[in-house]
Amino acid sequence: MRPVQPLSIPGIFMWSVWQPDRNVFFNSHFLEREGANIVVDPLAWTPQDEAQMRERGGVAWIVVTNRDHERRTRDLAALFGAKIAASERDAPLLTGPVDLILREGERQFVQHDAAHGEHFSGIWVVGLEGLKSPGEIALYLPAHKTAIVGDALWGDPAGSVRLLADDKLLDPIKAVLSLRKLWALKLEALLVGDGMSILHGADEVIGCYLESRRDVYVNRINIDDVPPETFTETSKKGTRFSGADREIGLYIGARKLGYRIATLQPGDRYCPVHMHTREEEMFFVWEGSATIRTPRGDVVCRRGDFICFPTGPQGAHQLANTSDAPCTVLLLGLADPDEVCYYPDSDKVMIDGLGSIVVRAKPELAYLDGE
Repeated sequence: MRPVQPLSIPGIFMWSVWQPDRNVFFNSHFLEREGANIVVDPLAWTPQDEAQMRERGGVAWIVVTNRDHERRTRDLAALFGAKIAASERDAPLLTGPVDLILREGERQFVQHDAAHGEHFSGIWVVGLEGLKSPGEIALYLPAHKTAIVGDALWGDPAGSVRLLADDKLLDPIKAVLSLRKLWALKLEALLVGDGMSILHGADEVIGCYLESRRDVYVNRINIDDVPPETFTETSKKGTRFSGADREIGLYIGARKLGYRIATLQPGDRYCPVHMHTREEEMFFVWEGSATIRTPRGDVVCRRGDFICFPTGPQGAHQLANTSDAPCTVLLLGLADPDEVCYYPDSDKVMIDGLGSIVVRAKPELAYLDGE
């Protein structure tokens, strides 16, 4: 048994138990969070492990990623007075009741009532299908570009990942396709319940495994298989930005080109007017009529039109729908990690290399300002 030990990811710890019949370590994870620490898939622990968890504030919640990883959940919950959370499909398959149902929340923060929601702030639930358990979930921590899985992927052999044997899965092909949700997150780290975790470069490791499968071509996806993600935001000036997105490229391994499908209802504005400094873009009007707002005036585009947005001020643009019917547009552009985007209407700059930080472009500062 390996005791609770810190990983290279701030606030995340792990303890492990060796499984001689599988020739791997099984792992549990402890997430240190202000006022509400979380344990994922708890194994047996030592008195030293317990002492370390108590030093860090105890355990408020236990997340069970699948029915076979309940492990010592009930004992740990009794020890710390912790509550238990599991997926909607797997909760009825556990040995006892759960306090909180975790539902699919891909690309959304987990939202629950006021008594519970703050404990899971900053964690997204990713629902997976076709695996050993009908309600397998992964937890995604976007601040660390890290996901935690139970049985979804094994870290075996070290430095790689794999699925369980096909005969242990409910639907192997569906399982492989479902794992593209994790691939789309461009993870830096993947913490596994079984085997050796991937602490750096997890995106490439996951992609290598998925692309090694001969039974399904993971680099292809149909638009019908990508559910739209709707959004509505209103600026302080009262301008409403809304639409429905279908992320395409990230799910099928695109890393140098980004592409998605956007559907706008009448009156929708997709985003503020902006210009790219490094990423050239192209739009293709798939259906309906789209209006492109530019410094040179509004340009109404019809079905079948291609529109180029060069880098620099001449390519500044905003996608909108000023017609009386929905429009659908394919958006394609370079994915440059060093991109800097400028918003002329609000005089803002977004710097991708600093985590998409947005700052004011003015007033300009002297080189030694604040030094």
